[in-house]
Amino acid sequence: MSMKVVRASAPAKVILLGGKGVNWGFPALVSAVGMRCYCTATAVSDTDHYSFSFEGRKEEGSLTDVRKFKQYIDELRREKNHDRVAETATGDFFAPARYVLGHVAETTQRLGLDISWESEIPAGSGLGSGAAASASMVVAAMNLLGHPVEPKQAAWLAWQGDIIAHGGVGTGLDSGASALGGIVRYSLQDGPNAVKVGTKVPLVVGDTLIRASTATSNTASRNWIAEHPMRMHLLEEMGMLVEQAQTALLANDLPTVGHMMNLCHLIKEKLGMSIPMIETLIEAALGAGALGAKISGKGGGGIIVALTKPGEENAVARAIEAAGGRGLVPEVGVPGAKIESERS
Repeated sequence: MSMKVVRASAPAKVILLGGKGVNWGFPALVSAVGMRCYCTATAVSDTDHYSFSFEGRKEEGSLTDVRKFKQYIDELRREKNHDRVAETATGDFFAPARYVLGHVAETTQRLGLDISWESEIPAGSGLGSGAAASASMVVAAMNLLGHPVEPKQAAWLAWQGDIIAHGGVGTGLDSGASALGGIVRYSLQDGPNAVKVGTKVPLVVGDTLIRASTATSNTASRNWIAEHPMRMHLLEEMGMLVEQAQTALLANDLPTVGHMMNLCHLIKEKLGMSIPMIETLIEAALGAGALGAKISGKGGGGIIVALTKPGEENAVARAIEAAGGRGLVPEVGVPGAKIESERS
């Protein structure tokens, strides 16, 4: 194998509507936004070898190690032992990447890769940093090993990392948005699919700067529904809001989308996902003229996403900053996972 380097990137994401309901088959709308994770894959002569490197963390191993780890996780998934998967996610930083690499190796039957990442996406914020890391690695590694992937295949492979990171029940929501880019509708039945919109969608992200575990949040939600099955209607109603918002986006009706976002947040608050800082940032965004605002991501912290009138993004971001959060005005609907450069 010639000494080759492939550099790829994949974007962050925000959830416009839906979210928790996808675990039970209801749809969600999600947008790729302009913060990216970059992965560099370098070929090495030993096709049994791999290494990971990210912000001072390092790992080296073999093809055999990767295959054994994949077999272990596959068995836990067959047993539906989500708690053990969640424990793996908590105590093993590179576990999601290693599981994705196991699927890559299953296709290519070799490794021979040194893999490193640099990321603009805050980890644990609800912006999909893990999915972006996996999607960028999939595109870089598969291209370097001579197996280029289509966006939906990249989404499926990257999703394997979220299964680990999200405690054994991760959906393909984050990875679908990161791999496909643009605005995506996701459901368990149909997977990720690009959505047509009739207008630019001006968004502001409000970061609470409070970090929470997705695996812990997913476990809590699963237990909450199991203990109170009559509350399943809340998830169904979130799915209905997704349908209405998708129609409104196509019709260039941003005020209606904003109303749907507000209603979606009320449901998520009922589900116990919100905290006082989330409510403070939402009130600040709405007070500054946002058309709608809601929690985006796992809950218990993370981010909100606010829909604004065109040209009013900076005013809403300033209001979020004044309320104690971090206001971000990302580009919306950016390209998905892609090759940035290749060289020998």
